[in-house]
Amino acid sequence: MTGYRLCFIANANSIHTHRWITPLAGQGHMVHLLSYRPVERTYDHVNLVDLTRVTSVPKFRFAYWGWWVRRYVQQLQPDVLHAHQIQGAGWLGAMSGYHPFVVSGWGSDILLEQHKSLLRWLLVRVVRQQCDELTVPSQLLYDKAKEIGFSAPHIHLIPWGIDTEIFRPTPRDAVMSRRLLGIDVDARVILCPRKISPLYNIHTVLEAVGSLSTQLSKLQLVLLNFDVDSRYRLRLQRMISGRKMEDLVVWLPAQKSASDMARLYRMADVTVSIPSSEGYGSSVYEAMATGCPTVISDLPVFEDELQNRRHTLKVPVGDAEGTSQALEVLLTDEELRQELIRNARHVCQEKSIEERISRSNALYRRLAS
Repeated sequence: MTGYRLCFIANANSIHTHRWITPLAGQGHMVHLLSYRPVERTYDHVNLVDLTRVTSVPKFRFAYWGWWVRRYVQQLQPDVLHAHQIQGAGWLGAMSGYHPFVVSGWGSDILLEQHKSLLRWLLVRVVRQQCDELTVPSQLLYDKAKEIGFSAPHIHLIPWGIDTEIFRPTPRDAVMSRRLLGIDVDARVILCPRKISPLYNIHTVLEAVGSLSTQLSKLQLVLLNFDVDSRYRLRLQRMISGRKMEDLVVWLPAQKSASDMARLYRMADVTVSIPSSEGYGSSVYEAMATGCPTVISDLPVFEDELQNRRHTLKVPVGDAEGTSQALEVLLTDEELRQELIRNARHVCQEKSIEERISRSNALYRRLAS
């Protein structure tokens, strides 16, 4: 399948957006991307539009962007208009009135969005009425989408998948990576790869690591400074300062590529991902694929596939003490570490990124024809 004109509305800085769009651009499609966040990531062979340069006036901007996007897609006449996430991108796609219109649910936009306010509930309803097809990455989101009114024949289960050619245990470059980042090669490194937002409970991670630092020496917590909620970041900074954790925390910028992320996972001794809600868990599976053991939230999305103390260690949402204990176990019990690593990698071997590309291409082909 080549030669289709595809127009996406999405946060261009998200690694999920980048990984979805980049293979399509490399297959000969004409790809347009309209970003409602200031663009910080580069794309090859993509016509990229930064909507924040059209206007960035608060409260007014989405209404203006909706009018602008409507004009843009009417002139472009893409074969498919595809919005990634119901909030933000989905709203703009619905305002365009263009068809065929696909929306991809990522997680909290289906699980939580409609419960935030009456306005958000109405906006989800509008997107549901306007979109022709919905894609979701997990069975949990598939079932939830049906519950909130999306029509089952028009919901497509398309998992994100993992590029196991990139996310793998080799090369053994942990020491080199630590030296490049200025991290002690003998440190116990805990990586939290989630964005700086309350949903991901970074404050709980800080509390857990702060407690653990009184028992274990040479701890380093690595946080990634991307998609930052500025108020939440300020709260975290105050926690770090108040608990005198400045020497424990290493802030890194958003990673530019999947290969860069894979290096971070290989560098870490443990990856911790404990959000309040999860639609698929790409970060968890990527860490597992590289051979890094994980501490994760005990959420429904993982219930059937990942077993506690077989593939990972699970903790209740918001449980700082439980998180601290789980991190201590994985940093001190080498036998359990190796068992989790072996079992988790077996799960990841069945998650191919090629399946996601194939299914999305099939959807575009059907809609374009």
